[in-house]
Amino acid sequence: MNPTTWLEQLHQAILSTRCRTNGQEVSLADGMQTFDQLLRRAMTHQQRVWWVGNGGSAALCAHLSQDILNKLGIASHTLTDASLITCMANDFGYESVYYRPLSVLARPTDLLIAISSSGRSENILRCVRWAQEQRLSLVTLSSMSEDNPLWQQQADVAFYLPTHLYGHAEVGHEALLHGVIETVWLSTKDRHPPL
Repeated sequence: MNPTTWLEQLHQAILSTRCRTNGQEVSLADGMQTFDQLLRRAMTHQQRVWWVGNGGSAALCAHLSQDILNKLGIASHTLTDASLITCMANDFGYESVYYRPLSVLARPTDLLIAISSSGRSENILRCVRWAQEQRLSLVTLSSMSEDNPLWQQQADVAFYLPTHLYGHAEVGHEALLHGVIETVWLSTKDRHPPL
């Protein structure tokens, strides 16, 4: 494989992304529209957005969290502070590293965005199950295998990017999220200029 082929495969994977809204298969356009509506509702009703992910997905969460805070004026939070993570992992185990602070800080009106390239990370799945129980709005992104547990979870919108390469998964997830965040910003930037 060469870099051009890699980019072509990424492009195809993004355009082949599968979506579900509330468990029902929908088009990519409909899934992105649902995410758009969730962000607009968060803006209108002053809901908070929480992000969870590991490794490259955690970096993606941090990047896009600050984008929606800056561009859309939505209170947006990651739980990636090193002292918080090490405390939670030490006291409650790594599977609770995000769950414990999320269960203390999030409200039922909030939105959780959960990203796991493999869709199998127990610490992410635990947050998703908790969000479902608490009736938070929920967006999930996964890849690698269609039978991954994250893709199988009921969510307001779930994205499954069909790839077996972590680079494609991470860049593809970022492109999907950026596509919605930036288009919401473009349609509202006169009313919500960056701070």
